[in-house]
Formats: sequence, structure tokens, C-alpha cells
Amino acid sequence: MADIAQTPRATTGCAGLDKMLHGGLVEGYCVVLEGSPGTGKTTLGLQFLMDGCKKGEPGIAITFEEFPEQYYENAMQLGWDLKAYEDQGLLKVQFSDPLTFLEGLQDLDGHIAEMVDGMGAKRILVDSVSHFERLTNDAGDLRRIETDLVHALKREGLTSILLKENPHVLGGWDRGDNRVAFIADALILLRYIELESEIKRGVVVLKMRGSDHEKEIRQYVIREQGLVVGDVFQGVAGLFIGSARGGEKN
Repeated sequence: MADIAQTPRATTGCAGLDKMLHGGLVEGYCVVLEGSPGTGKTTLGLQFLMDGCKKGEPGIAITFEEFPEQYYENAMQLGWDLKAYEDQGLLKVQFSDPLTFLEGLQDLDGHIAEMVDGMGAKRILVDSVSHFERLTNDAGDLRRIETDLVHALKREGLTSILLKENPHVLGGWDRGDNRVAFIADALILLRYIELESEIKRGVVVLKMRGSDHEKEIRQYVIREQGLVVGDVFQGVAGLFIGSARGGEKN
């Protein structure tokens, strides 16, 4: 069995996060990126696609909420010209609905598989998997849908980032509402952190199957060209319950 530490990596375009991931995401992995609104999920997802475009690795952005024009506008504010990469055949931004996308992905001769093959796509961003929850009220059916999604993406050989909404503005993590996170190969959390009467942002890699990674919670900011990951939060607890607090001093 190959040593996964030596397998090819797909860098995210965020040097600090790649360091946390010990070189980037394992190629072919399905990654859940979870966070509340405004934490930068879509920004980091596009940063991942832009990194691929710059390396000649075509990517696809599937959006269930915003039309491509809105994606173009938002990305331009960050310094990314998505249309230019589309013109080069390195990117495709497509608006869809969850059921149509899933059916197209599962059909080996469907339009999604055709798009992947036609452009030689290596990466995909799905924004967001939270919309699949609207397809059923049955937990078993939802797990099957999410499992089918992950398996289909991996079958296509794509390194994928699945965005997931977290309803808790200041953290909080409901294990019962995170089925897809356990099916996926990796889970990255973006969080708002209240610290000394100031709101900061923190990122943590909660898991990456078969590969070591940094366990610390690091601060990050959002600038032009995406997320910039910085220092480790020192002596801070309470990230997942929504209120960071300093640890006791010795």
C-alpha cells in the first residue's frame, strides 16, 4: 500500500493552510469546508480553483445559490478574473440545482461527466452541500445522497471542496448535522472567535484521512487574493462552543 504522505498534493493557494495540511490536500480527496456566513468559505474555495488554474489544472465551480455573473463580480473584487480563465478553458462556473447536478454527476454519460472529461478538470468546488438537505427529510436518504455525491466525485478523479453552512455564527458544531463530514476524506472548519471583546477568525483542520496535519487553531484574515493564515491562537479555548477564552496561567 502506498504511503499517503508521498502521494501527490493539490495545494489550496493559501500557503498557511497548505502548511497546516503538510503540503496541501491529497489529490482525489473530497474535503468539507464548513463555516458560518462571512467566514470566507467561497473565497477559499475559489482560491483553491485559482491555484489550479495557475498550474494548468482546470476546475469547475458549481453554485446552487448565485448566478455566474455574481461569482464573476465577487471574484473580481479579490483580484481574480474568472472569465479570463473560462476563455482559456481552465475554468467553468455553472449554476445548477442539487438534484440536477447529482443526477448529471451519477450518469457516466451525463453533462457533468462530459464537462469533466471535455476540459480535463482536476478540481471542483460545490457551493454548497447544505442544499442537499432540502431533497429529503429522512436522515437515511440524506446520508445515501451525500454518499453518492462523494463517491461520484471521487470516481471522476476530482479533488473536491464541498462548502457547508454552519448556522452558529460564533462556532458550535452539531455532530448529528454533519453526516457528510464523516463521509468525506477531510474536514476544515472556519470560525468566528470572540476574544477580548473582538471578533477574530480561526481555521482548524479537524481531520484528513490517512495523513497527518497540524492540530492547532490558527488566525486568518481575508485580503485580495484570498485567505492569509497566520499565527496560532495561544492559550485559547472554546472555539467549538462559540466563545474563545484564555487558558489559565501557570
